[in-house]
Amino acid sequence: MATTEIVVAPTSTPATAVQYRGVALLPNGKWRAYIVSRDGQVVDVGEFGTATAAALAHDRAILAVLGPGTCAAVLNFRAAFSDTELRFLRGRHAPARPSGVVAMVKLSADGSYDTELSRFASRAFDAYMDPELALDVANFRFAHSDMLHRLKEKVVITAGTTADQETCAKAKLDAEREAFVQAAKNKATDELWVERYHHRRQQSGRTFEDENRWPITMPAIDVNVDWFPGEELIYLPHGSCYVDEMIVRKDLIKNTEPDTHMHDDLLI
Repeated sequence: MATTEIVVAPTSTPATAVQYRGVALLPNGKWRAYIVSRDGQVVDVGEFGTATAAALAHDRAILAVLGPGTCAAVLNFRAAFSDTELRFLRGRHAPARPSGVVAMVKLSADGSYDTELSRFASRAFDAYMDPELALDVANFRFAHSDMLHRLKEKVVITAGTTADQETCAKAKLDAEREAFVQAAKNKATDELWVERYHHRRQQSGRTFEDENRWPITMPAIDVNVDWFPGEELIYLPHGSCYVDEMIVRKDLIKNTEPDTHMHDDLLI
């Protein structure tokens, strides 16, 4: 599938304008979402009350057809999609074939799509025997461990001292499941998130695929480590298995004088 550059849609910031892909303003004031096939055929994805909703419908339709590996450059809100929603849109966990999912997206203005996504996320949370879904839950628990710990403490306090251990365990699991369902929802449904997203794109001039995996920026002046002349510290994205999340380049050492105390095995 391919998309074309469409109209300029105003955002909540009057001084700026956002150019959405696959969105067109209709005479009745609504916004039409559509995708374009490789042979130039236009596929309608529905009418929506806002340009943001139409842009999101366009992205969902594209992802339903091409899958999660779709280049972020052809999407409006790639960073807004959770792993759970990506599985819901395309693959063996999807509720229908791509054409069926696109049809569901076309009718999503009434909230039916979001309802089905929440049901899928709730079932995915309890799918312990499915390795892919279990991995999504494990990643969620790891990324939000502090929040979940506070949430469970609040649930125990609410349950009271008279509640038995089994009741408390069930209440904590239910709260954790609800948090997972909320995290699976698309971030682009939150107007504040959309405003921050566009602000970051305007500042950087880039399209981010996942705001949770942006590389960590650390000034070299704050690093207090010893390395040989000519080496360069390179910081890897969050989640790297390297110690201190850095690697050292030694391709420039050849132009430096070796240390007299350096062991021969360390020389290039």
